[in-house]
Amino acid sequence: MRSILLVRLILVSTFCLCFSPRLTHAQLEQTFERMFNSFLREQLIATNPLVRTFDESAILANETLKPTLKNLVAANVSSFPLPSTVAGITFDLSKLAPEMVKESLGPIYAETAQTVGKMKLNFGFNVEYFDMSEFRGLNTDDFRFTFFASDLNGDGVLGTGVQSTLETETIDVFPNMDLNASVFTFFATFGLTSNFDIGFAVPIINVSLQGQARAVINSTSFLIAGRAANSFNGDGFQPQLETTFDYDESTTGIGDVSLRLKYRFLRRPNLDMGAFVDVRIPTGDEADFLSTGETNVKFAWLISNTTTSFSPHLVLAYDRRSADFDSDEFEFFAGFDQKVTEGLTFVLDVLGEYDLSSDKIVLFPGTRTLNFNQDRQGDANFQRNIEISNIPEDDRDNMFSASLGLKYAPSERYLLFANTLISFHDGGLRSNLVPVFGAAVTF
Repeated sequence: MRSILLVRLILVSTFCLCFSPRLTHAQLEQTFERMFNSFLREQLIATNPLVRTFDESAILANETLKPTLKNLVAANVSSFPLPSTVAGITFDLSKLAPEMVKESLGPIYAETAQTVGKMKLNFGFNVEYFDMSEFRGLNTDDFRFTFFASDLNGDGVLGTGVQSTLETETIDVFPNMDLNASVFTFFATFGLTSNFDIGFAVPIINVSLQGQARAVINSTSFLIAGRAANSFNGDGFQPQLETTFDYDESTTGIGDVSLRLKYRFLRRPNLDMGAFVDVRIPTGDEADFLSTGETNVKFAWLISNTTTSFSPHLVLAYDRRSADFDSDEFEFFAGFDQKVTEGLTFVLDVLGEYDLSSDKIVLFPGTRTLNFNQDRQGDANFQRNIEISNIPEDDRDNMFSASLGLKYAPSERYLLFANTLISFHDGGLRSNLVPVFGAAVTF
């Protein structure tokens, strides 16, 4: 009877968390739209108001670049690693007595084939902080996007015809982006049988996006004719060619809820094998970067060897990711947890993620050619190839990390753990260091 009540409590709590009102109402994706519109439309003043040469670039930014940036952030926020389903203290519901773990306390992130046991409940929480400061080795505050003037005469070439000077103007935008996320996750696992577990995890995520973006007009009209066709102050003869846009936005809400299943199909004295499924349901808000809006499913094969003090483990997984700008992945966890003393365990893992699809994340790739007819000194015609952005092009964003942590059980009722994820590869949007803290309590 008690087990039924506990399961009902878990289901009701999950439903309330998933469908509760959002804690704030900011729409983070609008930050990028407001930035691009500010630079390319609102602050930009054309000397001839009938010739607005950057309106098409504003449309391109909002239709192409904004959703790419949004999905890039959301894909990383919604796919954060969850704590292992064997991470907490367990208690036997049939006896209503906590049972102290006598061996190694298990890994922190990696799953093992070990189950919590029939009619046993494991629950707890953890807190993670992600400072997403690099993408493909480039700091996010060093991003640069270049926007080009319209092809005014429609010949497909920039820098020809009567208004050739106007066609060679560009605007460089530097978002100077500081992006981070804090994730509080409540998780629970219940053993339906001795070999089959069900569980869930509910993340509450705070995403912060701030910076002082900067825009610079590369004015060929001012260089050649001495009068700027575009400026931020409307004065063609003494133009303001640089301006800023300050932004500081954050939001807090429920992320993508995870439903988890584990089945142990082999149990030997020194070897356990099992299968694991993790389904991420898109309960988060896409506009606030809390979700990609698509269901992701991970299938994993678990191999572990549990002894009294040393427990190696290996996880091989396929992660099916359905969202735009996100690739399916092959993942692995390889490591061990070592009992140090009674109630204290050291955990070490190596994590790898391999993209299985190419060209999923494309942020303004390639170059465009500008044709210059003359400059103020009357030099001959020449061409320049301008990179559309300074973000490295890569068709696969593979990532590798090391996980080091400690688990401590001070009593039969409490379990504490601390961990650090260290990234040592330049692929994808990543944090160099991710601190993690968590606890499990039994009642």
